[in-house]
Amino acid sequence: MLGASEELVFRESVFAWLRAKTLATPYLTRDDLSHFPWQGREVRLLGPQTGIWKIAGLSDAAIAFSTSFVPDGKHRPYEDGFGPDGLLRYKWRGTDPNHSDNRALRRAMERGLPLVYFVGVGYRPGTQTQWFNAEFPVFLVAEERTAHQFAVAHEIEQKPIVDLADSAALEIAKRYNERVVKVRHHQPEFRGRVISAYESRCAVCRLPFAELLDAAHIRPDAEGGSARVSNGMSLCKIHHGAYDTEILGISPDLTVHIRQSVLETFDGPTLQHALKEMDGQELRQVPSMKSCQPDRDLLAERFEKFRAAS
Repeated sequence: MLGASEELVFRESVFAWLRAKTLATPYLTRDDLSHFPWQGREVRLLGPQTGIWKIAGLSDAAIAFSTSFVPDGKHRPYEDGFGPDGLLRYKWRGTDPNHSDNRALRRAMERGLPLVYFVGVGYRPGTQTQWFNAEFPVFLVAEERTAHQFAVAHEIEQKPIVDLADSAALEIAKRYNERVVKVRHHQPEFRGRVISAYESRCAVCRLPFAELLDAAHIRPDAEGGSARVSNGMSLCKIHHGAYDTEILGISPDLTVHIRQSVLETFDGPTLQHALKEMDGQELRQVPSMKSCQPDRDLLAERFEKFRAAS
């Protein structure tokens, strides 16, 4: 077993390796995560089946936990959620507090060890191989035994020093936690799920480089737009910017429309090919799974804004 300082070195080495991996590809498969090099051998960072993982022979504390991808509208075997403090909750495996997986998470919590949270965002195009987004470092900061779950912090600053009884202080803590979780968890998960559903291509032009793609909301976050894939579209940087500024609109029949004033402008090949030639074209990339396709009612709502701006 690793000593206390050796374990921290090991975990920081894992984080460094994950950072390097995600520079090349934003999402990782279980197979990708089975080849972490450590002292002359390859170590698996996520189990082939289980959602909670510790590395036998190195530590009795978990190194990672995961949530598998489930399409919108499908039942999740474990319903992870959020508490009144705005922090993510991660369910035990089963209901036995002494299950080896639950003990492994508890040991990581008790020692204040950083972990990796692997969040399933979809499938590698053309396969049923899951893609995971890696969130790290995360910390388990509390255990709620009656609810069979742990509280997860994405920053160590989210760890409460004492239970807050003061309602004003609790509200401030909640708002802070929600902001951190939105940036570190919700936004990357939404992006991953949308990009995966569109097979890493732009819906308008089919640009195939995930690094240049965004997950665009149809109904914006600020207006109560949900994080469901059907409220998003995979758009390249140009078409996302055009969509957000009402230069480009998409009608409920999935047809692209370009603002008239732009159609009347002549200024080089980018304008001509990237925008003007898209006018009247149907979306070139749409998810095959019906539940992931753009919500027609939301498209109609958003298209009215485009028409008003035009």
